[in-house]
Amino acid sequence: MTDHIHLETFNFENLPLVVDVVAPLWFPPVGNDEFKRFNVEYIVRNNICENDYRFQLVDEDAHNEILSAAFFACKGDYSIVEKWFSSESQRFPKEWLSASGMSKAYLTMMDERTLSIMNDDDIKLTLFVSRKPGAGAQILEKCCEKLRTEGWKNLYLWTDCDCNWQWYIKHGFTLVQEDIYEPFSSEHQDYKTWIFKRKL
Repeated sequence: MTDHIHLETFNFENLPLVVDVVAPLWFPPVGNDEFKRFNVEYIVRNNICENDYRFQLVDEDAHNEILSAAFFACKGDYSIVEKWFSSESQRFPKEWLSASGMSKAYLTMMDERTLSIMNDDDIKLTLFVSRKPGAGAQILEKCCEKLRTEGWKNLYLWTDCDCNWQWYIKHGFTLVQEDIYEPFSSEHQDYKTWIFKRKL
């Protein structure tokens, strides 16, 4: 990593930039453009816990441009997303918000499934976004180095067929569990989920 690229605490002013990256992948099937982006932000915020494990990689030579972001959680961590949701969701019809409920149910189930196989000295990668080619691998390695020095033993994550899950295999993760999530599956295609683990 070059001297002008630094790992630092995530700045919430950069949250819209994170949403920009994942929005095309996570748009719900209902609502207008404003609601679709709202629902994606809801998913992103669901993955950001109240802890000190929220990071961004920035390029000092490019006016501190954010290159990537990574968020982590250990057992007992929590998100305050529901307070934000209660306030921000009031401008949308209730029938649209059912999509948000489906997202929340899925996220909660997968988080609980992953946490159930973790030990107290393991940590979970909850969200991982790269805005520049190569910046994803950079922030992951830098974060793993930091977590290792703090005594965490293993890094877990879950992902699904809407994401580039093969990337994790190429970067030192091993498959722990594979499942099919029926509510998102169709008669033509199973919606697959995976849990991965990497020793720190």
